[in-house]
Amino acid sequence: MQTVLTYPYGEPETRAVLKSSAADFEVEEVLGFEPVGEGEHLFLWVEKSGLGTMELITRMAKDHGLPERDFGYSGQKDKHALTRQWLSLHLPGKEAPFELPSGEGYRVLRQLRHHKKLRPGTHKFNRFSLCLREVHELSEKTQQQLDRVQKQGFANYFGHQRFGRKQDNVEQALAQLGTRKLSRTRKSMLLSSLRSYLFNRILNSRIELGHWETPLAGDVFMLRGSHSIFADELDDALLERHRQQDVSVCASLYGSGRSLMSGDAAQIEQRVFAENAEITDCLQRNDSRLQMRPLRVAAEAFSYDYDSAAALLRLELSLPTGCYVTTMLAHFLVLDDASQARKSIVAH
Repeated sequence: MQTVLTYPYGEPETRAVLKSSAADFEVEEVLGFEPVGEGEHLFLWVEKSGLGTMELITRMAKDHGLPERDFGYSGQKDKHALTRQWLSLHLPGKEAPFELPSGEGYRVLRQLRHHKKLRPGTHKFNRFSLCLREVHELSEKTQQQLDRVQKQGFANYFGHQRFGRKQDNVEQALAQLGTRKLSRTRKSMLLSSLRSYLFNRILNSRIELGHWETPLAGDVFMLRGSHSIFADELDDALLERHRQQDVSVCASLYGSGRSLMSGDAAQIEQRVFAENAEITDCLQRNDSRLQMRPLRVAAEAFSYDYDSAAALLRLELSLPTGCYVTTMLAHFLVLDDASQARKSIVAH
């Protein structure tokens, strides 16, 4: 179920090639805390290339004769990139020193003990260093779009990765959930795809209606840098906090539970849910729980440099966990993903 998404700063017109090599797409995970140096879990700071996070865990487990279930991770990082992330390894009764060497496709850079397993979503943000190639011109419109992303943030769409290699996870979810036995991982992935699809439709509607940058009566807000949400009457102070990106408007990740949303904001969501009753019925049958996600993201420490002679656009930025850098790039670039092209060549 593929859909065309509307972006708040107009359609991009500048083309660029993404992921010509792993070194062109660097990602570094930032936990937001330091492992304490003692405990049953060994935290591993790992650099990898050519491996997805789950492939990395499988390879490390095989290399060192360890159960995969003893590994923990916070975020799943791209296969076609140079990434650094934390893993944890449960080692009860095994005293330090216990060190894992590097292996094919990965290097263990640091090892520290900690008292808790690393859980998905633990890290605070990801730091990106990107090199986009074949950018033969940076038009005035593209520069304006870049500047607006820097100053005003970007629409927090779920990226195409959430919907599967063939972009058919929604269809697969509706066909499989409740009709066959699925692994916990598979079921969770399909349910997430359904909720992500509905969220993207809500966000798309807000942009098309002109209610993305300006809050509506009945909106729910999330405090920047946290998952704390609140509802309040719109006044000059709240609107200024929103303009300064101290708070952002939220939309629902569909599920059961009490919503703080009301008024005009709630009506937009209800229209989307009514138009997608098959999806909401499926989510209700599978006991999904209501969560909130901000409609807008501020890119931290965002800078860019354009080398016209080399046709290179370099970007440095950090994004909170759960956000997609490819979504941000789509606000000002038409992307040609070289890693996808390479996979297509191999497949044929």
